[in-house]
Amino acid sequence: MVQSRIFADSNFFVALFNPADSQHQKARTVSNQLSKDNSIVISNYIFIEVTTVLSQRVNREVSILAGKYLINTVEIEIIYINTTLHEHSWQIFQQIKKKNMGLIDASILATMATEGITELLTFDTEDFFPLQKQYHFSVLK
Repeated sequence: MVQSRIFADSNFFVALFNPADSQHQKARTVSNQLSKDNSIVISNYIFIEVTTVLSQRVNREVSILAGKYLINTVEIEIIYINTTLHEHSWQIFQQIKKKNMGLIDASILATMATEGITELLTFDTEDFFPLQKQYHFSVLK
């Protein structure tokens, strides 16, 4: 059976590893619902964001635990942003007019397009939802 590839935004993992996060329970529920038929994809930019935010909001130990989880979990694939993906991210960043959409958000769209990934796991639906049609993806609910 072919695994479905889902790109996961950093806010999913931040919520998953931070019990004080308002989305923690939702992240746990989603994590439990993801089957072995799904492969989670992140980029090294997402890895950096997850570990940095957890270090700041929780502590370094949790940040390191999350980093090890992302590296060692077989169902999680890390795509490294190279020069081409970075330039594509920069182009998308310049096109999007929403002030809350940063370069890392643009890199999600660039990576998904390059990798042919059509599903995004994010809690940032307000910013990503309007972009679904233009960038040919769907936000998981």
